[in-house]
Amino acid sequence: MRKFTLIALLAAVSTVLLAACGEDEDKEGLTKDCPAAPAAMTGSTALPGSFPTPTAFVFTGIKKDGPSTVASGYLNGSLTHAHQSFAKAVKNAPGYDVTKEEQDPADSEVNFEGAGNSGQVKMNQDCRDRTTVTITIRPA
Repeated sequence: MRKFTLIALLAAVSTVLLAACGEDEDKEGLTKDCPAAPAAMTGSTALPGSFPTPTAFVFTGIKKDGPSTVASGYLNGSLTHAHQSFAKAVKNAPGYDVTKEEQDPADSEVNFEGAGNSGQVKMNQDCRDRTTVTITIRPA
C-alpha cells in the first residue's frame, strides 16, 4: 500500500511540475521581439451575425470549418489590450453578450453568444508587441 501511495504522490508532483514548465514557456513570448507581421487579408472580412471586432484588428484569414467560421488575425499591443478590446466590442454590440472571460499571463478567451451564434475569441501573446487572435463562430 505504501508503494502505491508513493507512486501516486510522485505522479501528482510530476504533473504539477510539468504544468509549471508549460506556463514558463508560454510567458517567454511576452519578452520576445516580434517577427514581421503577417499580411492582412484582402477581400471581405464580414463575419456571421455581423460579429463585432475592434477597429484595429487586422484580419489575416477567414475559413469555414464545418458549420463554424474561423477568422484569424492580430492586434498590435499587449494581451491585456487585446482582451479588453474584444470584450468591450462584444459587450457593446447590440444583441451580443459575453458569456465567460478568462485571462492568463500569455493567453485569454472571451466566449460569446448573439445573433443566433456562439463562439470564442482566443488570444495569445506570442511576442512582446503583438497578440494573435482566433475567432470561432458557430451557429447556436
